[in-house]
Amino acid sequence: MRLTPPRPEAPPPRRPYAPGLDGLRALAVTAVVLYHVNPAWLPGGFLGVDVFFVLSGYLITDLLLAEHRRCGRIDLRDFWARRARRLLPALALVLLTATCAATVLRPHRLATAAGDLLSAATFTNNWWQIGTDASYFAHFGPPPLFQHLWTLSLEEQFYLLWPLALITLLRVLRRKGARVTLVAAATLASVTAMTLLYEPGTDASRVYFGTDTHTFPLLIGAALALLRPAAGLLPDKLLSLARPLDLAGVAGLVVLAALAFTASQSADALYPGGFLLAAFASAAAVLAAVQPFGLLGPALGAPWLRWLGKRSYGIYLWHLPALALATPDGRTPADVPLNTLAAAAAAVGLAALSYRLVEEPVRRHGFRTTAYRLRRALATGATARRNGPVWTRAVAGAAAAAVVVAGCGVATAPKDGNSAADQVTAGQRALEDGAPAAAAGKVTAIGDSVMVAAAPALKQKFPGIDIDAQVSRQLSAAAKEIDTIKQKGPLGDAVVIGLGTNGVGGAKDLQSAVDAIGSDKRIVLVTVHAPRQGWQDKVNQAVKDVAAKNSSHVAVADWDKAISGHTDLLADDGIHPGPGGGKIYADTVAEALAKLKGSR
Repeated sequence: MRLTPPRPEAPPPRRPYAPGLDGLRALAVTAVVLYHVNPAWLPGGFLGVDVFFVLSGYLITDLLLAEHRRCGRIDLRDFWARRARRLLPALALVLLTATCAATVLRPHRLATAAGDLLSAATFTNNWWQIGTDASYFAHFGPPPLFQHLWTLSLEEQFYLLWPLALITLLRVLRRKGARVTLVAAATLASVTAMTLLYEPGTDASRVYFGTDTHTFPLLIGAALALLRPAAGLLPDKLLSLARPLDLAGVAGLVVLAALAFTASQSADALYPGGFLLAAFASAAAVLAAVQPFGLLGPALGAPWLRWLGKRSYGIYLWHLPALALATPDGRTPADVPLNTLAAAAAAVGLAALSYRLVEEPVRRHGFRTTAYRLRRALATGATARRNGPVWTRAVAGAAAAAVVVAGCGVATAPKDGNSAADQVTAGQRALEDGAPAAAAGKVTAIGDSVMVAAAPALKQKFPGIDIDAQVSRQLSAAAKEIDTIKQKGPLGDAVVIGLGTNGVGGAKDLQSAVDAIGSDKRIVLVTVHAPRQGWQDKVNQAVKDVAAKNSSHVAVADWDKAISGHTDLLADDGIHPGPGGGKIYADTVAEALAKLKGSR
């Protein structure tokens, strides 16, 4: 059969190439990968995502403005087609390959794969993460295969809506200053949303994932493009600005480096102050990197940085599935550095192959032309080898087999296993199973995800118990949570505090919580069992010190000691209790309460 070549798809509008931006991409993706390999190496590495957001906002807006200047209009259909050619091929390849690999190597990791894949394919993954109470900042076990795709979803939502908004701005507002002011107002709205929705001492994943709360870096990039488009300055003007822009860019990179090495995901100042600072620092770096003169742009455009930067999208897509599959159950990537470093290197290699064989051909020639060239190459190869259609059928068969394997993996994945997520989900169902019955002398319990997982056993052990527990809640929030509960109604005669698994807070916070409860209540402080976390001993010592200081009404439930000989009763992360572990948790709390009852 003769293969007729399709008509070529429209080429993208031309814009000046700035190699320094590829270098900036390389630094950003390196920071994110290092954070996922071991957060202790680069605690603020997750801010590399915000560098990408600012870059995306700037480049997309600059591209649209260039098209408007040249043609007097913006072709939305062509823009969205170019975005699809740029993003979808590599994404589809990663989703298919990672799902196939997980089906063979780690089938239980696909328990939520159906929702993950559907949300990734529809670019709603960030809201899927929010709806399922996922935590981006919990580091207790292997990372989820596709959690990092929330960023792609947020960007795609921006790509869908922002061109429409920009067209409206260009038609309605004639002055550049007015357009920038309106974008600044939208930026302020997003920053305000993060400020209002962030709750100190609790897991910040909701404000991190949210389109409403985390769009402002993209909008800052867009405002920068409106103010200083890449092709909007004359060469003599650029020459006079070269040194000031270099200084601003270097200052921006210094700020980003300082945040990367010092920022803490649980620091209240990060929401929104730290993120806003990172976005403005990124904007300064972008403005310096995009100019053809000066020193910073050429430095960031070094060949090895350009190479990484051009493949940064693929590296970002591949790295988390690779790390997840290389991490055994019950471990984190930081626990198996050789595995995860090899996985990170493999991600770079896979990204390089994807870039050459998939991304670039589709981006340059479009889907139809690339498919035609592939079929022609296969047919030519088959003819040259006198194998007829065998080679073509082999490739098609391999692709079909991959789809079947992935489909079977998703369809047969265990829905209720022994992962930490499974145990926490079971605990959340128990907490939602009706309001606790009013009972004289009831127990009030305040805790984190470990208490959530133990909730079924606690409810069975203490009928009428009132449990207020949330994933990733910090010990530093204990006193505030107690005050909040007291505003809703009286505390029980006994109060249990099970916090500290997430590592923020110490004796001062515990004492504040004890004081907030009052000396007329029996109080039980539960130790933490997080043997791979460096703060376990510090938190447990604080628990024992505060209990000793207030021994008349405070006792220790030594969960760490009680479970140490029964780690087989824990979830696969070695921290959250399964049903058997939950019973030990509840029994340990009951024993501590019994001691207090006998001493009073």
